[in-house]
Amino acid sequence: MRVPGVIEYAQEKVRALTGRTGEPVLFARVKLTHLANPAMERPALAQANLDVNGRLARAHVAATTVTEAVDLLQDRLAGRLERLPPRPGAPPPPPRRPCGGAAHRQ
Repeated sequence: MRVPGVIEYAQEKVRALTGRTGEPVLFARVKLTHLANPAMERPALAQANLDVNGRLARAHVAATTVTEAVDLLQDRLAGRLERLPPRPGAPPPPPRRPCGGAAHRQ
């Protein structure tokens, strides 16, 4: 099943993450699959593999729709990229700012 614009949507979501890595993304692959099994609760699958300057970040999710799967994939991949171990000999990453949630507000 083809969903119009979903490939471009997935590209935008992953591209937004690659801009935040601070390192070159050497390779990015996103695979979208919609299984034609009406008995499955979450037939839409999204997978991503990124090579961030020699370190791999991978994510895989299942959802009801392909668009929802792409959104979940972006969230999961963002978490993977945040926890990516530093390269040996690389300078330490800059300090992170608080998320700005209600607990951090004055």
